[in-house]
Amino acid sequence: MVKEVNAGQNVWKAQAAKLAQSQLGHWVMRLGTWLIVPRHRIGVGLVALNDDNEVFMLCHVFHPYYKWGLPGGWLKKNEAPAVGVLRELREETGLTAVLGPSVSVHHDPDTAYVGVTYVGQLNPGRLQLSHEILEAKWFPYHDLPEPITDHTRQAIKLAVAHQMNLG
Repeated sequence: MVKEVNAGQNVWKAQAAKLAQSQLGHWVMRLGTWLIVPRHRIGVGLVALNDDNEVFMLCHVFHPYYKWGLPGGWLKKNEAPAVGVLRELREETGLTAVLGPSVSVHHDPDTAYVGVTYVGQLNPGRLQLSHEILEAKWFPYHDLPEPITDHTRQAIKLAVAHQMNLG
């Protein structure tokens, strides 16, 4: 049997809960969260696979160390990750996709970066590279361009495994 140690705290907890449910309490809690809770930059990426399990990759203008990467970018404020990855794909390539599940979530504590990667298939369309992209190319999943980030490599591996499990 579990015995409650300090029953007097229940009164305080009930009062705090009532305050939190009030309009003023709600506003104070939101302000406190905004001021105190740490922020992370959140990026999204898409592992787009074709029927041969080739990966659609982009050569980025503004990536000095890892030029080749997945379509993707930063989320906008209050943007859902699935919406953001489709927006980034459209902005970078003019293409759309059928989005599958998220296959990878990566956290880099040194840069406060969180990356969410989805698997999907590109819809037919006309490729129109943005000013951010030098080149777009399909690569066999076992012969990727170098160098790429460990997170990109892991996301591709997980996406290919997911697709193979479906087939």
